Amino acid sequence: MEHFDYIVIGGGVSGLVSAARLARSGRSVRVLEAADRLGGCIQSWRTEGDFWLELGAHTAYNSYAPLLEALADRGRLEDLLPREKVGYRFVTADGRLQSPMARLNFLEAALSLPFGLFKAKAGRSVAQWFSGLLGRGNYRRLLAPAFAAVLSQRADDFPAEWLFRKKPRMKTAPRKYTFTGGLQGLLEALVEGAPFSVKTGAPVQAITREGEGFRVQVGDASLSCTQLLLAVPVDAAAHLLADCYPEVAQRLARIPVVASEAMGVVLPAAKTTLPPLAGLIGDDDSFWSVVTRDPVPHDTLRGYTFHFRPGVLDRAGKLARIAQVLGARTSDFLHVAETTNRLPAPGVEHALLAGEVLDLLAREPLALVGNYLNGLAIGDCAERAVIESDRLLNL
Repeated sequence: MEHFDYIVIGGGVSGLVSAARLARSGRSVRVLEAADRLGGCIQSWRTEGDFWLELGAHTAYNSYAPLLEALADRGRLEDLLPREKVGYRFVTADGRLQSPMARLNFLEAALSLPFGLFKAKAGRSVAQWFSGLLGRGNYRRLLAPAFAAVLSQRADDFPAEWLFRKKPRMKTAPRKYTFTGGLQGLLEALVEGAPFSVKTGAPVQAITREGEGFRVQVGDASLSCTQLLLAVPVDAAAHLLADCYPEVAQRLARIPVVASEAMGVVLPAAKTTLPPLAGLIGDDDSFWSVVTRDPVPHDTLRGYTFHFRPGVLDRAGKLARIAQVLGARTSDFLHVAETTNRLPAPGVEHALLAGEVLDLLAREPLALVGNYLNGLAIGDCAERAVIESDRLLNL
C-alpha cells in the first residue's frame, strides 16, 4: 500500500494551495481529485483558439495573497492577465440596463450610515447588517440583488462577517486578474513542476483511521497517510467523515447546499448590442447574475455565463432569455455549455457551527478546508488552506 505523509482530497483552490504549502516541508504529498479536471468551483470553458469563459468562480484579486504566493513559488506570477475595468449593471423588468447608483437613495443612506457603521458584523446576517448600514429600502433595491448575484443564491441570511472580509494586498500583482486559459489555467500552473503529485479521476470511496494515520480507499486501491486534508464540498466531507469523525460529520451535515444552473454562450462580437460590461445583476429575474468575458476583451468574440436560479427555466427557456438580454438570436450562438454549480448556503448560525468543527479538529491529524468555513470567495478558500496546512505541519 502506497504511503504519503499527506493526502489532500480535492483539487480545487483549497486543495492545491494546501498541497503547495504542505510540500514546502519536503514531505510527500498526493492530491486526489474525483473529476477528470482540476479546479473544483473554478471551471474555465475553453471553446476555440485562445477564447475561454468562466462557468464558475470568475474573479481574483491581489488581496488573495496565499494563492499568489503559491503561484510565485512556481515562478508564474508574471503570467497573470490584468482584467480591464468595466462596470456592472442591473437588468430591469422592462429590459433596460441600469446603473447600481441609480438604485441608491442617498438621503436614506446618509441617515442610516452613522448608526450602522460601527455595529459588529459577528452574529448578524447580511440583511441585518447592511440594512442597518444603508437603510432597508437601499438594501431591498440595491444590495439584496447585488449580493445574491455575488453568491449565486439568496444572500439575506448569509453571515455578514463572512462577506467582504478585508485582506492584505500583494501590490506587485494586478488588482484584478485572470490567467491564460482562465482561472483554471492558474491552478494548472500550480501543478506544473510542483513538488507534489496529483491524480485526477480518483473519487475517494471511504476514509478509515489506521493507527495514528489514515487509510484512503480509491477504487480498488488503498493509500495510507500520516495526515489528511479534505478540500471537498461540505456534504461530501460529512459523508466521508461519518464513521471516523461522527461529531464533525453531524455538524457539517447541518450546513445546506444549493445549486445554481450556469449556461455559457459564445457569439460573434457584432451580434450583441450590449456595451462592454463585467456583468449583469438580475432582480426578481430567472437568473442571479451574468458574468462576461469583456474584462479580458477578444478581437472577434464575446462570451456570457448566466447563473440561473434552479428549476425556473428549461434549456430552451434559458436560451431564449439569454438571447433577449443580449439583443441577439439563439442562432447567433456559436457555442453553448451548461453546468451546475453547487455551493454551501450558510446562515448566521453556521458561522458558530464552523467554529465548533475547527475546535473539534484543533489537535487532530485531519484538516478541513473549503468554501464553507469562513466565506465563499477564492481568497477565503486560499486563506483557510494556509491556516489549516500550517496547523498540520506544526502538530
